Amino acid sequence: MLTLRNQPRPSILAVVAAGIAAIIGTQVPASEVAQRQHPHVVLITVDTLRADHLSSYGYHLRTSPTMDKLAEDGIRFDRAYTPIPMTGPSHFSMFTGRYPQEHGARINGVSLPDNSKWLTIPQVLRRFGYTSGAFVSAWPLIGRLTQLHRSFDHYDEELERSYQVFHSMRWAEDVTRPALRWLDENKDKDKLFLWVHYFDPHEPYNLRKEFADPEQVRDPDPAIAEYSEEVQNRIRRYDSEIGYADSHIQRLLDRIDKFGMRDNTLVVLLSDHGEGLGEHGFVGHGRWLFESTVRVPWIMRLPGTIKPGSVVAESVSTMDLAPTLLDLAVPEFRDETEVAISYAGRSQVAAVTKQISPESRQIRFVSFEGKKGFIPKWISWAWKPNSGLPFRIGKLEGSMKAVWTPDEKRFDLFDLSQDPHELQPQTLTGADRRYSFESDAFQRWFDTTNLAESESRLTERDAKILESLGYITK
Repeated sequence: MLTLRNQPRPSILAVVAAGIAAIIGTQVPASEVAQRQHPHVVLITVDTLRADHLSSYGYHLRTSPTMDKLAEDGIRFDRAYTPIPMTGPSHFSMFTGRYPQEHGARINGVSLPDNSKWLTIPQVLRRFGYTSGAFVSAWPLIGRLTQLHRSFDHYDEELERSYQVFHSMRWAEDVTRPALRWLDENKDKDKLFLWVHYFDPHEPYNLRKEFADPEQVRDPDPAIAEYSEEVQNRIRRYDSEIGYADSHIQRLLDRIDKFGMRDNTLVVLLSDHGEGLGEHGFVGHGRWLFESTVRVPWIMRLPGTIKPGSVVAESVSTMDLAPTLLDLAVPEFRDETEVAISYAGRSQVAAVTKQISPESRQIRFVSFEGKKGFIPKWISWAWKPNSGLPFRIGKLEGSMKAVWTPDEKRFDLFDLSQDPHELQPQTLTGADRRYSFESDAFQRWFDTTNLAESESRLTERDAKILESLGYITK
């Protein structure tokens, strides 16, 4: 495995709140970032997709031949982590390069504040003349709730299938069809930004018989034999959903090849979060911060710029997506505006283009209380809002991981190099002398990133500058 080593560099997307420290690192000249200007961009997000269930990430079954081939043709981030295991907030963090407590969308069904100071990927690409289309597959991403539709030329959200009573989702075949039609209609445009969101690995796990018995490519993890029959059956259904979604991703990539767009298209594939399948006694995501829910795949391909078969072994955050993608697609963006701009995430463009890996850093993730589900906005009063301390806060540094549950006054400490399945935590409680020291440090980190809504809004001057440059419209 190739390990890439690099010095981190801040990039440019969102206007920084007054008093927030600058991201530490060194600048890479825009002229050295990419081999070509303004490639097409295809962003594929696969909901609820665990990294450890893809064969390119070491899984014993070939669940994902299309995604594996994409990794062979590009670069794979081996240890990518979401800052929050929930669909809506995670996508906002990917699109803004900011933590949920910074951008303000902490649970599903919540958008960025009006006049948010955090620019999103589609806002920036629109400024550079990209024709954009989005095709989403589940309720947490519909435009009425997220307001993301305002930044796209076309926003397709026809949710045809029921989940938890309501029509709140659609399958891969339902979203691929209109996405291909949009490509057909816009293939002659100079610059395209296509975002396709697949929901299929999410609960309910349908057994896709065509994909239920994938080829075994290596010996299975011995831990699998310890799972109950119920868990193993659930895993089989989940894996078949991955294979089903993977086959439709192949259709999307085939169409790009058919139109001769492959060599000038940046393809990015990643997930918003993983999924607990019963290994720790829970199924789902949202509150827990085990590896199964926060470690996700992240793959990128851009022929001529990204060396095939590259692997970044160091830990990164999916908040790094926005600065990395924009540095590849529109490297001149950061030199254009007078407004002071930075990310909480870091651009990985040097790792992607120069095979120099990121410097080690702390990776943070959070979960918030609040009802998660697929219910209409008119009964969202039933949610428990949370603008205070997260339900859990996690920190990863190297192989050492700590998860704080404030309400229970408990820290769970893991050495992932010795305990990759997180079965043997060292636990600190409020009675331990170390507990106060550790909890105070976590509290201080959260307090520095926990912005009030007023702090995440544009100043009048910032708004005028960004509006004059075409990044925002009234």
